[in-house]
Amino acid sequence: MRVLILAVIWFLISTVLGILGRRIGSPSWLLWPSTIGAAVTSLLACTLAVRTARGPARDFWRRLVWACGWLTVATAGQAYDTLSSGLPVAMSRLTAAGYLIAVGSAVLALVRLPRPSRAWRASVAMFLDVAIVGVAASMGVTHFLWNTSIPAANGQPAAALIGIVLFVACAAVVAVVKVGIARSRAVNRAALWTLAPIGLIAPLAWTVAPLFEGRPYLNPTVVTLPTCAVFFAAAALMQIRADSGPPAPPAEVDQPGHLGIWRHISVVPYTAVAVTVTMLVVLTLRHGQLSAGMAGGSVVLTLLVMIRQYAALSDNNLLLDRLDAQANHDDLTGLPNRRFFTAALAARTGTTTVAVCDLDGFAALNDRLGDEAGDALLRAAAERVRTAAGPDAVAARLLGDEFGILLPRQTSEVAESILQAFRSPLRVDGHDLLVTVTVGYASGSRAEVPDLLRRAELALQAAKLTGANRSREHCTELDATAEHHAELAAALRRGLDRGEFRLLYQPIVELPAGTIVGVEALVRWHPSDGPVVSPVEFIPVAEHSGLIIDLGAWIINQACADAAGWQDRHGDAGPRVNINVSARQLLDPDLPGLVADALSRHGLAPERITIEITETAVFAGGVALSTVRELRELGVGIALDDFGTGHSSLTLLRTCPVTTLKVDKSFIDDLNGTAEQEAIATSLSTIAATLGLRAVAEGVETREQADRLVELGYRYAQGYYFARPAPAADIDAALTAPALVA
Repeated sequence: MRVLILAVIWFLISTVLGILGRRIGSPSWLLWPSTIGAAVTSLLACTLAVRTARGPARDFWRRLVWACGWLTVATAGQAYDTLSSGLPVAMSRLTAAGYLIAVGSAVLALVRLPRPSRAWRASVAMFLDVAIVGVAASMGVTHFLWNTSIPAANGQPAAALIGIVLFVACAAVVAVVKVGIARSRAVNRAALWTLAPIGLIAPLAWTVAPLFEGRPYLNPTVVTLPTCAVFFAAAALMQIRADSGPPAPPAEVDQPGHLGIWRHISVVPYTAVAVTVTMLVVLTLRHGQLSAGMAGGSVVLTLLVMIRQYAALSDNNLLLDRLDAQANHDDLTGLPNRRFFTAALAARTGTTTVAVCDLDGFAALNDRLGDEAGDALLRAAAERVRTAAGPDAVAARLLGDEFGILLPRQTSEVAESILQAFRSPLRVDGHDLLVTVTVGYASGSRAEVPDLLRRAELALQAAKLTGANRSREHCTELDATAEHHAELAAALRRGLDRGEFRLLYQPIVELPAGTIVGVEALVRWHPSDGPVVSPVEFIPVAEHSGLIIDLGAWIINQACADAAGWQDRHGDAGPRVNINVSARQLLDPDLPGLVADALSRHGLAPERITIEITETAVFAGGVALSTVRELRELGVGIALDDFGTGHSSLTLLRTCPVTTLKVDKSFIDDLNGTAEQEAIATSLSTIAATLGLRAVAEGVETREQADRLVELGYRYAQGYYFARPAPAADIDAALTAPALVA
C-alpha cells in the first residue's frame, strides 16, 4: 500500500509542476527528479510482488523487475542526454538500447506466461484473434506516429524513437491479447488488466507531443513515467493481496476435441475491429480516401475477420453435433441412452420387439470391486449386449445396469441370445468376471409399440422374482399383477399411516427343557377395511416400492419397546428378540443409527436384540456388510437366517460378525431319515460349536425331530411343535408358565 501511495505522490508532483511550470518559468530539469523517482518506485513495486508470488507468477514479476531496472537506467540516461544537449528530447544510443531492453523484458514476461492447454481448433482461433488485434493495432499506431511531429536532436523524426514507440505499442498489444484472449491464470487477472494499459501510454504521449512546444521541461518521457508507476504499483498491490488470500481455481484445460474454452467469448478482437473501422471511417470522411497503407491494412483485416468467423461457425457446428451426441448417448458406454431409445421406439411403424436386461447382483459387485471396476464392467457388458443384439438392433443403456434392445421384428430369440452371451466371463481390468443377466421382453404390432418398453420392464421384474439368469415374455397377467402391486403399495402406505400393522412373536426355546430364551418378531397386516394380508404377499411389494424402509423402522421400534417391557418385568429371564432386516434395509446407511436410537429410547440393553439377515444380503460384501459390522459394534447379535442354503455360507463365517446360525428348515425335515440326510445338520451344529456360535434349528414340527436334534448336539430350536407366533401378551403368559416342552 505504501508503494502505491508513493507512486501517486510522484504522479501528483509531476502533474502540479507540469501545470504550473510555464507560469513560474521552470527550468528543463524540473520534472526529471520525479520521473526518475517514479521509475524507481515501479522497480520497488515489482520487487515486493516477487516476494509474495509463487510459481509462474514469481517468474513473471521477476522479469518485470528486470524491465523496471533497465527502465530506471534508461530514464536516468535520457535525463542526462536531454539536459546536456539543451534540446526538448534527446537520446543516445545507449539510452535507446536501455529502453529497448526494458520493453523487451516486459514483452518476454507476458509471452512466457503459461496459458491453458487447448485443442488445435481452439489454438487456431486464438491465433486468428491475435492476428486481428495485431493488424488493427499496427494500423492505428502507424497512422498516429507518421502523422505526428516528434522533435528530436536534429528536429526530424528520429528512427530510434519511432522504433521504441512501435515496440512499446506492440508490447501493449501482446498484453491485451494475453490478458483478454489467452486467459492465463498464472498471474492475478486484475493485476494483468492493470498492467495492460502501460504499453498504450507512450504512443498516446507521442501523439500529443506537439502540445509540448514552448515547454522545455515537458516531453513524452516525463509525462508518461509517473502514470506508468501508478499502474505498476496498483498491479503489484493486487498481486500481493491475491497471494495472501485463498488459492485461485485451477486453470481450465481443453482436452482434445473439447470446445469448452469458447464458452467465454473474448471481446478483445471485436473491440479492436470496431475501433479500427471507426478510425477508417473518420479518415475517409476527412480526406475523401484512404492511403495505400490504410487500404491494404483494411483488406488484410477484413480477410482475417472472415476467416475467424468461418472458424467460429465451424466450431459452433461441431459443438452442436457434439451436444446432440451427448444428449442422445451414454457417456460411459457410448451406447444410445434412454432418450434416444424411446425416440427410436416411437418412430417404429411395424411389428417390433423390445427386450430389457440388467446385470444380476451388479450393485453388490460394484460395492465390492469399486466404482472404477464397476464402470469397466458396465462398458464390457454394454459391448456384449450390443454384439448379442445384432447389427439390425438398437442397443441402449437405459439406466444404471439396465440395457434395452430394439428389434424391427417379432422374435423371442433375442432373450436367449443375451443369456447365452453372458455365459462366458467378461474381461474387466485383466480379470475374468462371470456375470449373468435377467431379461424381460415384449413384442407387438404398430398400435402396441408405445407400450412395449413398459411391458418389457414388467416382464423383467417378473423374471427377477423367479431368480437370476432368467428370461420372461410379457403376458396380460403381468399387467394385472403390476396394477395389483401398485394398489397394494398404496394400501401399504395408508396402513403404515393408520397403524394397521401388528407384531407377533414366535418363541425360540432351549433344548431339551423347552424354556423360552428368545422370540422372533414377525409382522402381520390387519387392514381396517379388509381381510388380513399375508407377509408373503406384501413384503415383496414393500421391498420393491421402498416402503420396507419405513415398515422396517416401525418394526425395530415396536420390537425394542416390547423387549424393554419384558426386560423390566422378567429381568434376565426375559427373551432376546430377533428382528428380521431385509437386503434393502442393509443398504440404508441410517440403519445402525435407527437401531441405536430405538435402544436408547426404550432403555434396552443391546444384547437383548439380535438382527437376522440372509446370506444373499451380505454375500458380495460392500455397503451391506459394512452396515452389519456397524450393527455388531452397537452390541446387538447377528443371526444368519436360513443358513446352509446359500452358496458362500462358510466364507461368510469368516467375513461377517455372526453370533447365531439359524439352520434352514429343509435340513430339519430330513432328520430321522438316512445317515446321509442327517450329515449336513450334524456338520452345521459342529461348525457352530467350534466357532463359538449359537445354532438354532428352524421349522421343528414333531417331537421326533426335537429329540433327534438333542442327540445331534443342538441346544436351541424354533418351530410349530413348540409354539406358533403369538402377541406380546401371550409371550408374557408363557414366560410365567412351565416349560413348553417337557
